[in-house]
Amino acid sequence: MKTRILGILGGIALLLSAGSVYAGGPPPKPVKKVFSVVMLLMFGFMLPGLAKAGSSGRRLSSLAGTFSYTAHGNFGYCLESPSYTVEVSCTNSEAVAFPITEVDVGQGTRDQNGHSCVTINGTDSDLTPGTSATAVTYQAHDAETITSYDPATQSGDESFIYYSNGECVGAKFESSGTPVIAASGIYHFVLSAKGTRLDWEMTSLTDPVGGIADFVFSGTDLQQ
Repeated sequence: MKTRILGILGGIALLLSAGSVYAGGPPPKPVKKVFSVVMLLMFGFMLPGLAKAGSSGRRLSSLAGTFSYTAHGNFGYCLESPSYTVEVSCTNSEAVAFPITEVDVGQGTRDQNGHSCVTINGTDSDLTPGTSATAVTYQAHDAETITSYDPATQSGDESFIYYSNGECVGAKFESSGTPVIAASGIYHFVLSAKGTRLDWEMTSLTDPVGGIADFVFSGTDLQQ
């Protein structure tokens, strides 16, 4: 590569010196031929670099593989008063939203088309924590699909569905019976660390009852 660069630079110097000699009139045909050859060599050297520079970004298929999953967030959980034992829609006039905090850790697999499945172990508790026992410790399976992706910014959106039954088989969710949906929504994500790290924030979250009020969730996927 170094020899090739020096050869091109030498050709340019030759042309410049020839141009100074024949500044008073048109150069002879041999000089024109040398000029054409050097220009072809220059373009042959430069074009691959230009093509590489123009093809910026990271392909969606590069995200395929296994990854770890961590998340943390808070949300309002609507229960019916006065018993506060039954989840109801937050639009119900008897609904009272209780603040809940949640932490999750899991492991997942993503395919080359942006589909993934994550087995999650999560813990929910009152916010702020009190003297009562931890509210819920559970396992869920998160089926995700990347719905939009911009290779230039390495960012996009991903829909998800939490299932409280079934299992992850590679990047697919499978259920032996009727799938039980616990929640669904959308993540917005950005890649970093040469595509090995995916940071996301939740932009939409609901459950079948409509008992989730305001929320804030974020997390990280790290390729394994």
